[in-house]
Amino acid sequence: MFTKILSAVILSAIGAGTLVYGFQDQPVQKDSKKFMQQKLNTARDIVKGLALEDFDLISKSGQDLMLFSHEADWNVFQTQDYLRMSREFRGSSQRLRDSANSKSLDGATLAYFEVTLNCVRCHKYVRQSYQLEKQK
Repeated sequence: MFTKILSAVILSAIGAGTLVYGFQDQPVQKDSKKFMQQKLNTARDIVKGLALEDFDLISKSGQDLMLFSHEADWNVFQTQDYLRMSREFRGSSQRLRDSANSKSLDGATLAYFEVTLNCVRCHKYVRQSYQLEKQK
């Protein structure tokens, strides 16, 4: 909760970013491109960790993904579907981290596949939701 409040204060203070819908569909300033780049860099680190069997890198990156999902920039919508997808993403990220901590390459690979599916499904949902908003 503190992280969300701190992130909101910082983002408001710098005033940079793009307009997206936040809690209860109220506009909130966010730097979504920077946040997305951070997520992509973390995904790249996971693939690198899987390829090199670098379990520390996989574990750290899985933890980072879980932390991202608690940031203010993450909360684009407050619908039941979006909240469910966020929980599923956190669960997959936790399995990724836990598999890495157990030094299970197969488990980490499977968990990363789940994380990727969660990302694709959620981004599709967000795009469709924005299209519906534009049509109103």
